[in-house]
Amino acid sequence: IKGKRYLYAQLFLLRESMEYFLEYLQLAIILLISIGIHEFAHAYSSYKLGDPTPKIQGRLTPNPLKHIDPIGFLMIFLIHFGRGKPVQIDPSYYKKPYRDELITALAGPASNIVLGILGILILMIYGKLLGTSAIALFNANDLVIQFWMHFSMINFGLAAFNLIPLPPLDGYRLVKIISHKAGAWMERNMRYIAIGFLVLVVW
Repeated sequence: IKGKRYLYAQLFLLRESMEYFLEYLQLAIILLISIGIHEFAHAYSSYKLGDPTPKIQGRLTPNPLKHIDPIGFLMIFLIHFGRGKPVQIDPSYYKKPYRDELITALAGPASNIVLGILGILILMIYGKLLGTSAIALFNANDLVIQFWMHFSMINFGLAAFNLIPLPPLDGYRLVKIISHKAGAWMERNMRYIAIGFLVLVVW
């Protein structure tokens, strides 16, 4: 009996370990895709608006390996907060610097919204093929359903988070449009604002 209990305990721990591994693997894949497309959207928008900087720096690609900051990516798993490698831009190339900088900034969150909608569409098509109702999808243990559900939720979350009007997030460009003076103050004090924001999020 003790031998059986020990075996059951080991099997339970093995199953739990596999579930954690699959969960982190799923999260890593989703974030690699989402962050890669997010940063590529910034780079592509800036390039199309006349700025050659992203192309010169090799950022004009959806390849996530070009956009991932290893430390920032690892922090996501350690403290549930991280970042990709920011795309560097030069607004002096823009015809209308404030407007074009805002378009470039919003391209990132917009790409995540599109990815989130795409995930929902794939989920609906997959559910139709299985003959599964919308309610059943939320309670399903199917790995495909879980992946696309998390894919959509994470992308919508990334879009909303990046629209917070504080540097270094994309939303602070909105402040620059509304008030050039406030935007300039934020840029001068970006380091301190970013550190304070990071402490607040982690706390």
